Amino acid sequence: MIRKIALITTSLLLFAGLLALVGFAQVEEQNAQYTGLDVDVTEVDGMFFVDAAGIKDAIFANDSIAGTFFADLNLAEVSEWVRAIPAVDRVVVYPGLDKIMHVRATQRKPIARLHSSADIEDIYIDSNGESLALSPYFTARVPVIHATSIEAAQPAISFIETIRHDQFWWAFCDQLTVKADGKLEVIPRIGNARIAFDSNENLERQLDKLFTFYHEQIRRGSLNDYKRIDLSFHEQVVAQRYY
Repeated sequence: MIRKIALITTSLLLFAGLLALVGFAQVEEQNAQYTGLDVDVTEVDGMFFVDAAGIKDAIFANDSIAGTFFADLNLAEVSEWVRAIPAVDRVVVYPGLDKIMHVRATQRKPIARLHSSADIEDIYIDSNGESLALSPYFTARVPVIHATSIEAAQPAISFIETIRHDQFWWAFCDQLTVKADGKLEVIPRIGNARIAFDSNENLERQLDKLFTFYHEQIRRGSLNDYKRIDLSFHEQVVAQRYY
């Protein structure tokens, strides 16, 4: 019986000590001050739309960080300051044991540039299909879409989504034009022909037909003889020569 009471007493003392330590740690944390800021930006395919210096500037515009008490700084607010930068995608903010605030950010990834008219500034379209303003510091080497709006550009965006992980077709495609009827034309980086695609036919099948055609014309040395290639015919490639 005495041993049981002693065991219970010891357990209670240990629990009380643990609570005291936790309470002390919480008080110490509340009284702790940040000593600095560390920012890391993940590179996306060699694109640099935002850098550590830009993120630091956005944070310092709201708080100097160094000397600020942990308790006085809402990490969610810091995250929002960083998210206000248009090119930022995801943000993680956390305090380190070294009392330095750590910020980890990823960039949005442009997959196309939309040109709607000479009177409207171009925009990028990111991997989520959302608009992204051009950067004064960096130009992304992505296909250019000619369409009146993001909504009208959907056939071209779907095309790019299909090919962007294929090294050959991604390098092949330079510009895309969406016609008023929604049909898609591609201007390649090799050859002089405009290529018409049928949005109602399987894109992979059309690309296979195009690859076969190009392979044959390159073998013959006659690739530049064509000004238009139409893939909209079932199991056929209709090519129009220059005359």
